[in-house]
This record gives sequence, structure tokens and C-alpha cells, in this order.
Amino acid sequence: MPVLYIDASTKHSHLLQIIKMKHIFVIIACLNIFSAVIFGYALNAYAIETYDFHGITIYDSDGNVRTEYPPGETLKYEASFSMERSGVAVLHGTVSGENWSDTLRPKIHFVLKGENNISWEQTMPADAKGQARVDIVMLRPFRERVVRAAFFSILSIDADFTGSYACRFCHQEIYDSWNATRHSPIAGCETCHGPGSEHSITQSRDYIVIDRSPELCGKCHIRNDSTVIEAKNGFIRNQQQFNEWRETAHGKDTVCNSCHNTHFSLAADRQKSIKAECRDCHKDKTIYLNMQALLCEDCHMPFAVLKSESRGDGLYRKADMRSHVWRIKGDAEPGEMFNSTGNELTRDSGGPFLTLNFSCLGCHNGQNSVYEDFEAMQQTFTLIH
Repeated sequence: MPVLYIDASTKHSHLLQIIKMKHIFVIIACLNIFSAVIFGYALNAYAIETYDFHGITIYDSDGNVRTEYPPGETLKYEASFSMERSGVAVLHGTVSGENWSDTLRPKIHFVLKGENNISWEQTMPADAKGQARVDIVMLRPFRERVVRAAFFSILSIDADFTGSYACRFCHQEIYDSWNATRHSPIAGCETCHGPGSEHSITQSRDYIVIDRSPELCGKCHIRNDSTVIEAKNGFIRNQQQFNEWRETAHGKDTVCNSCHNTHFSLAADRQKSIKAECRDCHKDKTIYLNMQALLCEDCHMPFAVLKSESRGDGLYRKADMRSHVWRIKGDAEPGEMFNSTGNELTRDSGGPFLTLNFSCLGCHNGQNSVYEDFEAMQQTFTLIH
């Protein structure tokens, strides 16, 4: 039973990720001294707790243990071990397949005497194939490391395209809702889920691709190699939501379907199409200045992306699609949002940003809301949160 848990994959422990592995032994030694005080046993330089690394168990997203898993599946790798007495356990690992690999980030546990488990979750790529191997390493200060391996196969989906209409016979609600979105008919069911003939015959999820990665959305919602957020005529260019997302803080902690359910139309059914609102994560944010009725995206996702047409003049210009940059830099001048040639967004130490002419003056234009000027917005924007 762990009494303290440090996970290098969480946003609260980014510093751990940059510590060299050789330094972890120093950390373990310090933690062992601390645990000796807490748990009340004597410890000397060589009396390190004894580990027994039993093995690795692999679970699918339903909690089942199998030997074959479909591509795109989210797997749980659980390392089981026992300790002769309370102390510190440090484990990390890798997962590698025929055409992919991933890292299981270091985890440090204070654990009690007896049986213990440490687990990781990892999603396979949608194009994963062949055999795969999991290696988990247990580090032990002043002693040899212990490595355990587990193997599994990735199901081969040899199927033909059937067309989105075939999906309708089992997935009526999803088909109808998809048909009302902008994805229809350009991006059909099999554009994201792969050819569906085997799935239609077997009705097994093993024979359909479940790809939750943002890279899937990035196949369409992207410009260039996604490293530049392109701009033109004073607006962000259309069709590069992936570029915008990956350059922001959200790109480190979320994926597209953290917020979006792509089976439903945002315009037609917001309640079903938005899986998570901003306040679900940003619980500590309070809104003042009588702006409580506004949605977060009214300011943080303004109409700064131009698809077809704009309206307004000067600093009051407004495009027709929302931005996925989110971050507002209130002390920046309007021109600072773009580079000197105006063809891409500027970055500072915090990444790309929006300026108040988009976040505020799109509404405070004398039509949608009371007229304000840019200087007034700069003086008051810090009072909103």
C-alpha cells in the first residue's frame, strides 16, 4: 500500500523527467533514510530493502488479460513485486513493437512490506502491427537492476471498406449525428476507424480501429508540418487546429477528444459534442466584472481564424472561426501577435498568444456590447479573473 506517490507523467513533477537516472539512486538513498524515520526501522548503507519482482500483467481497456490486442487499444501494464520491508521502489520501462515504441516514465513509490503493484497506461498507435514487447526495469541502489519482460501480439485487421451507410444498421444514433456534422460526407466512419468489413461480420471491437490520438485529427486539421501557426491578412489561417493545440499548454496535458466528441455537431448539439467544459479542469478560476454569463471560449477562443469572411474594421475586425490558442497576453500590442511579415503567429516563452483586440473588441464594438477602445481593455483585463 503506497503512502506517497511521485509520478513523472503528472504535470506536478516535470522536474523529475529531466533528472538523469544516475541521480535517482541519490534520491532513493535520501528517501530510504526518510522512510526509516517514518516506519521506525534502522537502516545502514548496505541494508537496502529486498525486492522480489514477480512479473508484468497486461490488461485491455475493459480490464481483461489477453495475448492479442487490436491496434489503437489503450493498455495497462502492471508490474507486481513484493518487499521484505517498507521502503522505496523505482520502476520505469519501454514498450516496443514492429513499427513503434513508447516509454513508460519513471515512477517512485514509498511502499509497505508485502505485495505491491505499479501500473502505466499507454495507447498503441492505430497502425501498430506484429509482435510487441514490454520491458520494465526495477532500480535498486548499490545492487544490480532487475528487468522483466512480457510479450503480446497485435491483431491484424485485414478488412475492406464498406462505406459509412453500413455502420448505420448498428450505430443509428452515431450515424445520424455524424451525418449532421461538417465531417459528413468528407470524413466518413472509415476515415477514422479504418475499413469495417470484418467488424461488420464479427461485431467485435477487435476488428475496428479506435484511435484517440490527436495525430488522427491532425491528418486533416493541419498546415505545414504543424510547427508553424500560419497567418494571413491579420488573421490565423483556417484548418490548423492541430498546429494551434500542440503549441499551447493544452498540447502537453490533453488530446482533442478530451473536450470534443467528434460524432456530434458542435453547432447542432453542443451538450453532446463537448465532453468537457473549461471549468471542469480550471476549477479555481473566478470571473468578475459582471461577465459571469459569458462562456470561457467567448474570450479565450475568439473569432481570430478566417475561413470565409470577416467583418468590422481596424482593431474591431472579427473572423468566422474560433481559435485554439487560448492564451491571452493582455499587455501585448495588436501587431505583436504576428511576426514582422504577418505570415505566422509570434511565440514568447509561453508560446503563441492572442491579443485583446480579438479577445475583447470582437464584442466591445458598440454592436454586440458596449463600445470600448484597446487602451481601456488593457487597463481592465486583469480584473476579469
